[in-house]
Amino acid sequence: MKTKFAIYNYNFLRIIEPDTQTRIEFPDWERVDAKVSFEQRQLLLDELLTRDFDAPFPFENAKKKRYWHRQIVRPEESVYVMRVANVTDVTITDENLTDRNYKDYRNCLVIIDNRPGIQRIAIERKTKAFSDTKTVANILEASLSKLLRAKLLEVKLTAVYATHVFWETVQDYPLGFKKVRFHFPPLNLVRLKRVIDRYLNLAREDWDSDIDIAFNAREGGSVKIDRDNPRQKALVEGAAEAGVWVEMYPRDGKRKVIYCGKDQFVVQEIDEAVFQDLISDHQGVIAQIGEAPMDKVKRFMKLIPEAFS
Repeated sequence: MKTKFAIYNYNFLRIIEPDTQTRIEFPDWERVDAKVSFEQRQLLLDELLTRDFDAPFPFENAKKKRYWHRQIVRPEESVYVMRVANVTDVTITDENLTDRNYKDYRNCLVIIDNRPGIQRIAIERKTKAFSDTKTVANILEASLSKLLRAKLLEVKLTAVYATHVFWETVQDYPLGFKKVRFHFPPLNLVRLKRVIDRYLNLAREDWDSDIDIAFNAREGGSVKIDRDNPRQKALVEGAAEAGVWVEMYPRDGKRKVIYCGKDQFVVQEIDEAVFQDLISDHQGVIAQIGEAPMDKVKRFMKLIPEAFS
């Protein structure tokens, strides 16, 4: 059997001007150098997640709802494997017609790979626990951001999607599009910078900002979209790999705007036995016989492609 994972990127963002709540929670925020924190961003996350293995931090979403989580194996080389659960109360009636209350820990696997140049999160697709991996992504984003806020950092998760999503959308609208807009947030991941056009990266670094690129058709016309154009291809690949939506405005008037890439993600598979072996008492024996279970997890994360067609 295979375990299926949706693949997410995460980027670190500096908090330039903390909000009122952050100022109250961290009154010494003015003494924190956000630039230094940003330079040490992956080290700071490693320190938090290493401590989390021994004493789990509270996980919660943006609305402060708590979720259970536990790392299932000791971290190795900045790779962390955990289960995140949506705990619910369940009442079961036995044969004596007696009701018994239980906590149901329906959970999914999460792999955080914080190694330099990788910086990915894999979230198991398990609808019995969470109807959408985006729910888990939101929990991770809110929880990790809260833990890093004292260092004036936060994280942003985005789901990677395949470039065919864009090209299929183009085919679905033969009359074309009045406008196509790309929005690229600040990216601090070398792997993504390799995919996106270098001039866009330089411009964003020069201005230390997000960057918007909008193509507007002439009056009554449509923008020219060419799958064989290398510059257009680079933009589409960059958006898909960064996990950012592309705003597309069809000429047919049926829809005002399409958010191409929204609610889309790519899926990668690995044998579920790997995770059973991870928590096995015989893990050392397994490692002596062949590749260690944790090494299989690390290889799985490392071999995820930079872009998906």
